[in-house]
Amino acid sequence: MLKRITLLTLALWLSACASNPDDARPPGKEHCESFFIYVLCISDLDADGQVDYMYFDDTREIFMYADSMLSRLKTVLPLHACAIPMSASTRDYSSQLLYSDDLSLSARLAVKAKLAVSYRAAQPAVDACNASLNPGAAPAETQQRPFDDDDDWLEESHL
Repeated sequence: MLKRITLLTLALWLSACASNPDDARPPGKEHCESFFIYVLCISDLDADGQVDYMYFDDTREIFMYADSMLSRLKTVLPLHACAIPMSASTRDYSSQLLYSDDLSLSARLAVKAKLAVSYRAAQPAVDACNASLNPGAAPAETQQRPFDDDDDWLEESHL
């Protein structure tokens, strides 16, 4: 009997050590995917089958959200200063990824490509917001690309 009580106490003690409150996730389903050099995380907070917000894993700031969920998200993760509502297509594609346990690799890649295109459509609004936050930064089109020097002779020959 003493052996069982000791084992039970030890098991409870070890399980208490295994949980880390800093890693606590909200209820619902969450999934992270690699996109180029970023890890994008998507979450269905209310478990209704639709993604409610997206964030980059490294910053842990929400950058896209379902408009209907904005008031609830403030307690989940911080919003990025340039966070924007998700379009219907972005929400649909990201929801397909979240609930994609039965998708083949080619289907998953196709959904990721569509999601990248959908995100790219929202990029001008995000770029404008970022530019307003950093007014001293040069716009991307005026910044010199690192490998432009090799093509200078082509431009000079057309003069």
